[in-house]
Amino acid sequence: MTYIYKTVWSGSEIVAEYCYSSLHNKIKVVELTVDGKFHRTNWMGPNGRDKLMGELMKHYDGIMLGQQDPDYDSELNHLVSIGAV
Repeated sequence: MTYIYKTVWSGSEIVAEYCYSSLHNKIKVVELTVDGKFHRTNWMGPNGRDKLMGELMKHYDGIMLGQQDPDYDSELNHLVSIGAV
């Protein structure tokens, strides 16, 4: 199963489709676009790549916790709606 993460950095819309690899025990980016154009994580600098991977891991953790705790899911939705996440 893949997940979609959308964010805006410095005015550019970033959309990442990613999955969690059970084989390598980490997040892997399947598809990435910046402002609607194809992009790759290896085209990013190390700081940008680390930031993206950290945000994807936080997003994934939120999804997994939301599946286990319905109160967490409603709190996460509230935080997203007010722009805190």
